Amino acid sequence: MHETYIRDTYEMKVYRDMQKLSAQVRTELFRCHLLAAARAGQHVYQNEFNKINNLPCTRESKGKVRIRDLFIEYWDLFALGNEGKIRPSVTKNVVAMMHCRDFSQGYLTYECPKCHHTVQVGLSCNSRFCVSCGNRYRAERTLAISKLLLNKTHRQFVFSMAWQLRSFFTVHEDRDALLDILFQSVEESFDRLIRPGKKAIKENRQLGYVSFLHTYGRPLNWHPHIHVLICEGYMDNENKYHKFDYFHYDKLRTSFMFALHNRMLAYFKANKTEAEYDKLLRLTKTLAKAYPNGYYVYGPKLDNKYNNIRISTRNLANYIAKYASHPCIAESRITKIDYTNHKVTYFYTPHEYDDLPENERLNKKVIVEESVFKFIKKLIRHIPNKGFHNIRYYGFYSKHSSNDLSAYSSLYTKTELKKNKRNIGWNRRMKLTYQYEPLLCHCGTLMEFIPEDSFFPPPKDAKRKLSIYDYDENGDNYEEEFYNKYKA
Repeated sequence: MHETYIRDTYEMKVYRDMQKLSAQVRTELFRCHLLAAARAGQHVYQNEFNKINNLPCTRESKGKVRIRDLFIEYWDLFALGNEGKIRPSVTKNVVAMMHCRDFSQGYLTYECPKCHHTVQVGLSCNSRFCVSCGNRYRAERTLAISKLLLNKTHRQFVFSMAWQLRSFFTVHEDRDALLDILFQSVEESFDRLIRPGKKAIKENRQLGYVSFLHTYGRPLNWHPHIHVLICEGYMDNENKYHKFDYFHYDKLRTSFMFALHNRMLAYFKANKTEAEYDKLLRLTKTLAKAYPNGYYVYGPKLDNKYNNIRISTRNLANYIAKYASHPCIAESRITKIDYTNHKVTYFYTPHEYDDLPENERLNKKVIVEESVFKFIKKLIRHIPNKGFHNIRYYGFYSKHSSNDLSAYSSLYTKTELKKNKRNIGWNRRMKLTYQYEPLLCHCGTLMEFIPEDSFFPPPKDAKRKLSIYDYDENGDNYEEEFYNKYKA
């Protein structure tokens, strides 16, 4: 029993430091685990095979690139060269992402009750910038939106501004205020559309929609725009639902453009210098002439020819929620990191080729090779500030709405919502994404959580407990001694 514990403790440490081992040692260890799994049955063998196949060291040997590794290598140099220019939220998210699953930040211990094999799992960073933790955030956002949606026809709208205005949204002190104005301009456009006269205002007509901020395009450029998932109907002050599926595009475009211009001008007049206000005023007048039909607004109806309304709406809701909250680039699009020449290579497919067959789209890829520091700058500018909400609810989908949606059927049943909630868990997501149960031991037994062998870091504001190593031979505290010596 003691020998088994020593062997499994060693293997646990080997799993933790797997990338430090030679390929030969790793191969031998994997072979032993696969042999043990094969004796337990085919499903256990397949589970262990998928588990090994998705380890970071295995993925790296196949040429897979991790954004985390790039930041670990270059972030300190980037931060040193851009001292004073990096927003606090960026630093917080990047540092958290680099320490994701780091055992020094805490870990959970699981033990097999049969063979006593032990595994430690590092705690996640919960940063939206992290590719791994971002998946959980997307699942949570999708679930929150799914709870609200009615079983009615929905459609997607996209609102985009002129490219000449984008640079105003990159200034740190104006960023959040101007992005708020972008949301407000979309809201004002829909309000003008649904309340054209006194009767509509008296009925207090409310559309129901969810707005998603997207700040980047496929080339990783700065391109703030709004995606909207809107119900094709409105509620009146008597809580009655009325179908509304005709959206006047020309009115939406012009309303959005002038609402955005007027709100930006009001903000600049109140918060910026007269010269900056005049510069924006001249630009908005020029843009109003250049875009006589207003800015880009696109919102096609759902194609229900082959799918029913319920399935089409679900697919659209899931697509927008995931699309609007995923990292600005998937790791699969990064083909190479050249640590010698400090270059990164990635690709993207322009939107104009989306309708082509997949085999033709492959030939339309645009390959980009650039400095790792330029690449890092492109990524981090899309990290939102602390407390800023990229997803917002309006009309009868807002929590402040007086409309009672319980009188109408929901898009998802309670059973389906409970199932979706269960799928958010760490082990369920691993099983759905990578086809293996992380807590299934190679002997075929499910591991159990061992809290006494786990490590939970103290709260950030908690005072560290002192030990004998914090005092010198005279019993004086090192930290207090240092502070008293240099406080002047």
